[in-house]
Amino acid sequence: MNSTNPRTVADIQSHTSVHYSAQEIAQTHNVAESTVRTRWFDWVIKVAPAELLKDDRGYTELARTLFSEFAEVKLCNRKAWVTDAKARYAHEWESAGVIEGELMPDSVSSALALRQTQNGIMQQSIAEELADLEDFVDQLAVTEADFSDAELASFQATGQRRGIMRYKLELQAEMDTYGHLKQRRMGG
Repeated sequence: MNSTNPRTVADIQSHTSVHYSAQEIAQTHNVAESTVRTRWFDWVIKVAPAELLKDDRGYTELARTLFSEFAEVKLCNRKAWVTDAKARYAHEWESAGVIEGELMPDSVSSALALRQTQNGIMQQSIAEELADLEDFVDQLAVTEADFSDAELASFQATGQRRGIMRYKLELQAEMDTYGHLKQRRMGG
């Protein structure tokens, strides 16, 4: 796996008229078309925004490049690849759509920079958690046949309940923290 890539997104995207089908990419790497569209794309989208990877004409050159890199990654190294690839490419588009800092007061610019950093850290954490979950789901698919339909329904209900509770806890913590900080800011 390369730690640096001399090609920039601008280089890769300069040929915007070039698009690839899932079948073309799959044939290049000797995998099923569905593997490219679902499993691989789920990993590649962790590295770059979807709008830079695919449009109504097919997959972009950036997507093809990332698929090629991903094809070389071993199953146990996928999370590391996401982190590495994100570091190599993210600087190319991380400021896209952000208003120039000089047009805003310093306090707003600092707050936006902090939020962007926090979002990046959170996205990386989420990507790692999703990768762990996807690995778990792959393992679960193998053992799933051993469970009855009633057991599977029970497991799904338990998982949904836990998901709801987790979401409530996260939302409550967010609201508590926000309220506390807002109260501090107002001097109370």
